[in-house]
Amino acid sequence: MSKIKEKLNLKGTILEQISQVQYWFARQFEFENLDVLLGNEEPITEQFLRDKMLEQGRGGLCYELNGLLYLVLRDLGFPVKLAAATMWVQPRNSYALDRTHVINLLEHYGTLYLIDSGFGSNLVLQPVALDGDAVTSPAGTFRFRSETTEKGTMVFEQQTDAGWERRYGLYPDEIEWSHLDDVKQQIHHSPESSFNKALLIAKVTEDGTYSINDERYHSKGKDGEETLQFKESGELLEQVRQHASPAVYDTAERYLDTK
Repeated sequence: MSKIKEKLNLKGTILEQISQVQYWFARQFEFENLDVLLGNEEPITEQFLRDKMLEQGRGGLCYELNGLLYLVLRDLGFPVKLAAATMWVQPRNSYALDRTHVINLLEHYGTLYLIDSGFGSNLVLQPVALDGDAVTSPAGTFRFRSETTEKGTMVFEQQTDAGWERRYGLYPDEIEWSHLDDVKQQIHHSPESSFNKALLIAKVTEDGTYSINDERYHSKGKDGEETLQFKESGELLEQVRQHASPAVYDTAERYLDTK
């Protein structure tokens, strides 16, 4: 992790330094479910995350991205803790698999902050204070506030044309590292998992977001939105080649070979 510290050259307050780490994560790692689709059942150990993401240049899902973020922030001296949230599925107005979204929390001068680098292309890129001001990134505007629901005492929300919409609910309780493996098993094998059925590669860019699935490439930025429907797998791979890391491209090629 010392190489990361040298590369980032962190400056400013604790919150500003954590934001710098989050920006680096957003540039460095795709949100992608290729290991799920390829059936990689390796346990989520610290070494596994370092090898997969720091050495190989892959991305991952929330339990991998925020798991690695926890390791990096911990090793940089920030007293973060891992917690688990439950995703809210807007189209059906209900919660998804219980506590399968892994996040980081930080208590700083009496205020709780949410730190999430594993939420697809919906990344805030800075710590979000509980019951504080809303924050804006290329992905949109978000807030973190107290509200008791059946899945916790806090909610994370995003502003949309229809108003504030819930994204997930949580309790602030710290989870054990072993919970990451529990999440992985549910994501890989549960019929309710949305990540074991189709490809998803997503990322926050300098001025917007993009996502790639089996059917199309979609981007959203300051110049508007663009969608490209794929007619064959070569077009999908070309978009992955253009937008994702070489390691993600190679793995996507292996995934398509299995179809």
